[in-house]
Amino acid sequence: MSAPTLPPPPGFPVLPEFPEFPVTLEGLRRELQAAQGLVNRIQARYFEVLARFARAAEEPATVPQELALALAISKQAAESQVDLAEALTTRLPRTLEAMRRGELDGFKASKIHEPTAVLTDEQAREVDAIMATRLAGKDPGGLRRSVNLAVIKVDPDGYAQRCRARRAQRRVELIPMDEGMVRLCGDLPAEEGAAAYRRIDTEARRRRRKDKTKTLEQHRAEVYSDLLLTDNHGLRVGPRAEVFVYLDFMTWLGLNDEPGNLAGHGVIPAWLARRIAYGDNATVRRVITDPDTGQVVSVGRNAYRPPRDLARLIQVRDRECRFPHCHRPAQASDLDHSEQWIADQGETADENLIALCRKHHRLKNQPGWRFHLDKTTGRLTVTTPTGNHHTTNPEPLHEPRPTDEPGPPEPDNRQSTMDDPMAVEASEANGVPENHDNGGEPPPPDPGTQDPLLP
Repeated sequence: MSAPTLPPPPGFPVLPEFPEFPVTLEGLRRELQAAQGLVNRIQARYFEVLARFARAAEEPATVPQELALALAISKQAAESQVDLAEALTTRLPRTLEAMRRGELDGFKASKIHEPTAVLTDEQAREVDAIMATRLAGKDPGGLRRSVNLAVIKVDPDGYAQRCRARRAQRRVELIPMDEGMVRLCGDLPAEEGAAAYRRIDTEARRRRRKDKTKTLEQHRAEVYSDLLLTDNHGLRVGPRAEVFVYLDFMTWLGLNDEPGNLAGHGVIPAWLARRIAYGDNATVRRVITDPDTGQVVSVGRNAYRPPRDLARLIQVRDRECRFPHCHRPAQASDLDHSEQWIADQGETADENLIALCRKHHRLKNQPGWRFHLDKTTGRLTVTTPTGNHHTTNPEPLHEPRPTDEPGPPEPDNRQSTMDDPMAVEASEANGVPENHDNGGEPPPPDPGTQDPLLP
């Protein structure tokens, strides 16, 4: 199918010479406002071009994925941008015109688009016309509330029905953050969410009265965690989901503080990696790497690997989905044959397998998308329908080391020295056992005991 012929795009907005402002506090504020107006006009142009790009594509369903790769943004962000571009150029012309005048940015425009996305085109244009008179002086939250009032006015029955249906979409989401933290948030019915927060807040304030060494926010976070991780008998239990943590042997012993890596999250400090590694339900697994590349070559077995161990090797090696910019943990992804097992008679072997999350596993079979795995280097090349190439390489567990680095001999000339990495598979992260009295860090093992890295 050939791409549709589209009329030539309108010219790029003519941006005036930037005005001169006096170097005063008032002048700087006016300069900021003028600069924001120019940004808003450029964003209007961006969404117009994006709408044309989406309509010209032979496979519109894969446009967000290609946009995500081209701009190095998440697929969810790309989907939101494509939806907004389509709405602005078809259903919300007054909102787009306000952006062209520099009065509205893309984020504020999204607050008008999102509540109207469920309306018919005619209803959305009615809301758009109402909002054209309500834009001045409103922040994003004010715009959202004003749009909801307009939606109720235009579609009162539909709004009531959607409120009932939305309760079926309740969910909980885990969002990785920086410096060893995550954000756990949930979409709940309004009355349940308000009651839950009130319970957390009340208990946190009670604790705060007894312990003022922690802030009220810290107490709230601890109450939240305690409520989720306490069983019916009042005993605190750890999470049962499997996580992978990577740290080298010397860090595990407490002899250096090289950071670890939590699959699906990223770098974590040494003390946190050790805390997880010493959890009650943690399993320590030796990982053998190629000293020249830092790539994983074994997860601790020298004999034939049964399928379960082969899957474990791929998960440890890849850490996350191999698709560019995707960070879904490998243990929550599919194992994909680069050369298809049936069609191409591809082998079920480590050099022919990669971790792909379910959505990118399915994307591989969409028209125009090509995935190529270099079996020698492990490099994955993804080619998009427009011919752009994006590559990913398996991340080494350590920096390449000189081959003459001293260390005990290993089979097949592969090196497993005392600072080789380890993969810690933990189903519980309850912290360091109480009998560890070493400044909060676990002590090194007794030299007389068996090497804890041996399988």
